[in-house]
Amino acid sequence: MSDDARPPRGFLQSVRKEVPRALTGGPVGDDAEVAAMLRELGIALIECEQPTHQVEARLRSIAKNYTDQTVRVVVLPTALVVQVGTVAYEVETVVNPTTQLNLAGRVDAIAELAEFGAITAADAARETAAARAMRPRFGPVITVIGYTITTLGFGMVINPTWASLWGYVFLGAVVGAIVMLGRPFPTLNAVLPTLAAAVVTLLATWFVADAANDGLLRVISPPLVALLPGLALTIGAMELASAQMVSGATRLIYGVMQLMLLVFGVGLGIHLGASLVPQQPSAQMGSWSLYVAVVVIAIGLYVYLSAPKGSLAWLVLIVGVALVGQKVGGMFLSPTHSGAVGAFLVVPVAMLGARIKTSPPAIVMMLAAFWAMVPGALSFETLGEAVAGEGDVMTLGSTVAAIFSIALGTLVGWSVFATINARLRR
Repeated sequence: MSDDARPPRGFLQSVRKEVPRALTGGPVGDDAEVAAMLRELGIALIECEQPTHQVEARLRSIAKNYTDQTVRVVVLPTALVVQVGTVAYEVETVVNPTTQLNLAGRVDAIAELAEFGAITAADAARETAAARAMRPRFGPVITVIGYTITTLGFGMVINPTWASLWGYVFLGAVVGAIVMLGRPFPTLNAVLPTLAAAVVTLLATWFVADAANDGLLRVISPPLVALLPGLALTIGAMELASAQMVSGATRLIYGVMQLMLLVFGVGLGIHLGASLVPQQPSAQMGSWSLYVAVVVIAIGLYVYLSAPKGSLAWLVLIVGVALVGQKVGGMFLSPTHSGAVGAFLVVPVAMLGARIKTSPPAIVMMLAAFWAMVPGALSFETLGEAVAGEGDVMTLGSTVAAIFSIALGTLVGWSVFATINARLRR
C-alpha cells in the first residue's frame, strides 16, 4: 500500500472509539454471578424501552463471554426470567420505565463492555444497578422548560403556523408542569393522561384555539406529546413483526388504552369548555420551518430527556435524519408510508455514528429519533377526529399503517445494517 493511502485510515482510527478488550480468553464466570448480571442488564434495557427481541438477542450474545452453560432467557415488556445452567435462576420485574437518555446511554455502555467480555460479571451487575438509580441531569424547572421547547418544535412539524406558536409554548409549559408534579406520585400515572388532556383542552378552548384561529386538535396535539404512546405503539409493531406475539400484542393494547384515556380527557375538556366555531386553518410557515424544528426539537429533547453531555449535536443530526428522511420519503411514497424511509435511515446513522469518539451510544440516538417521528401524535389526532365525528375508518387505518411503516423501516434498516456489519467483520 502506498503512503498516500495511509493517512485516511489513520484518520478513521483516530476518530473511532476503541474496541474494548476481553479480560480473558474464554468463559470463566460463576453461573450465579452471570445470571445476576444478565438479570440487571436485561431489566435495565427493558426499562429503557428496548424491544424484547433485541434485549433477548443481546443477553444471549453477552452470556457467551461468561459461561459455557445453556442460557435460557424469557423477556416481556414488564418482566424478565433468566436461567444459566440448571441451578442459577433469576426473575426480575420492571420498577421504573424511563426514557432518561443519560441513564439509557450508561446502561448501553455497560452492555457493550459485557458483549466484548471486557468487564467482570459482578462489576457489570453492580454498575448497572447504580445506573438504574441515576437521576436526571436537570432540575424540575429546567425540565419543564425543555418540554416547552420540545412542544414548540413538534408544533412546527405538526401545524407550523405563526398564530399557534404562543399557544404551543403556553400549553407545553402547563403539561410539562403536570408531568413533573406527577413524578413523585406513581399511583397517579393511570389518571395523568386524562387529567392533562382535559386541562389542556379546557385552556385551549378558553384562550388558544380561537385566538390562534386553528383547529382544537391541531393546537393540543403537540403539548400532549409526552403522554402520547408513540414509542409503545412503534415498539409493539416491531415486536409483532419479529414474531414476539405476547410482547407486541400487550404493548399495542397498552398504547391504544393510553390513547383512549387521552381522548376521554379531550372529550371531557370539550364538554366542560366553551364551544368553538369551525374556522379555516391559519396560513402555514414556509418549508424552512421543518429545518428549524429539527434544531428546536433536538434542544428540547436534550433537556427534557436528560441526554448525556456533549450529545446535542448528535441529537440534531439524528432528529434531522428522521424528519428530513420522512419528508424525502413523502416525495415518492404516500404520507402514510413515508415514515419508513426516515426510520430506515436512522438505524445505520445511529449505529455508525455511535462508533465515533464524541458520540453518545446508539440507544440514545435511536430513542430521540423515535420521539421525533411522533407516530402517537398522528394516532391521537385521528382518534380525536373520530370522537368528534370528523374521521372515518379509512383515516384510522391510515394511522395504523403509518405506525407499522415506521416499525417496518426500523426492522429493515436494522437487518440490512446487521448483515453488512457481520460480513465486514469476517
